[in-house]
Amino acid sequence: MFKRLAPALVALAGLVTPAFALTDIKILSFGGATNLPVWVAQAKGFFAKEGVNLEFSTTNGSVEQIKALYDGKIDIISTAFDNIVAYTEGQSDIPLPGPADMFAFSGIAGGMNTLMVRPEIKTYADIKGKVVAVDAFKSGYGLVLYQILKTRGGLTYGTDYTAISVGNTDKRLAAMRDKKAVAAIIGAPQDMDAAKDGFVALADAAVELGPYQGSALVTRRPWAAAHETELAAVIRSVAAAQDFIFANKAEAASILQKNIASMSPEEAAKMVERLLGPGGLSLHGALDVKGVETVLKMREAYGEPVKKMGPPEKYIDTSFYARALAKP
Repeated sequence: MFKRLAPALVALAGLVTPAFALTDIKILSFGGATNLPVWVAQAKGFFAKEGVNLEFSTTNGSVEQIKALYDGKIDIISTAFDNIVAYTEGQSDIPLPGPADMFAFSGIAGGMNTLMVRPEIKTYADIKGKVVAVDAFKSGYGLVLYQILKTRGGLTYGTDYTAISVGNTDKRLAAMRDKKAVAAIIGAPQDMDAAKDGFVALADAAVELGPYQGSALVTRRPWAAAHETELAAVIRSVAAAQDFIFANKAEAASILQKNIASMSPEEAAKMVERLLGPGGLSLHGALDVKGVETVLKMREAYGEPVKKMGPPEKYIDTSFYARALAKP
């Protein structure tokens, strides 16, 4: 099951511990550097000041996330926005285990991922006839991989190459290391580790896709309706953390490095610069509506069964964000 993570740095010196009981909120996320806003919100005490005791854990894949959300084991998931569309529209790898009532309420990051290939792959043509690794065949960043291979290499999924479903970024990278796959979409900072091992960056997803809503915070509508106060607290905490990162790069890099043990201080500093660049962190925790539209267009092109996607409002609800951040 998912791995429980201890808070990186609880409230730092100078922050006041609230004199009221904290409400437990459970978030399940993919691993990686895009979790920095959550780690910053923990380290700077933003969650605590909002009355939230965050229980943060990481997942093996999107299927596990959805099951945990619907089983009530998790309140919120941080996941690829594409996953929400896929499950809502019946285009996912497993049937949705309940009503299609998930929605994204806050943005985390855009399409900051890298198409990495094994050293022997020199061009897109070299991928033809081979196997690529994805989280899940029909959801996650699988469609991003299919899109890039189609537009840049003229390669069609299922005809020119096949895929294996292995799970999260670490598992996709392991599949390439074990020679079970020659290419995969790899998140940060694992793409930096892959480059050290001789793997090659063939494309920057943020550059290839343009506006793209990557990771987002997601919950179910019944939970949101019953816990709007708690949801607002999470939204404000993450927005404050996003703002802090943009204004305090050095301290943000220190927090990142303390949460990813394999990363040196120099690598953490470079990663923060990437997070503040194209495809990086969402400004003030807002959803990117144009990026949402990009996801919907890709799902219309590659999702099965083929169908017209609904308007963005079918999968997102910005009203919680607006109310949470409204000035009194």
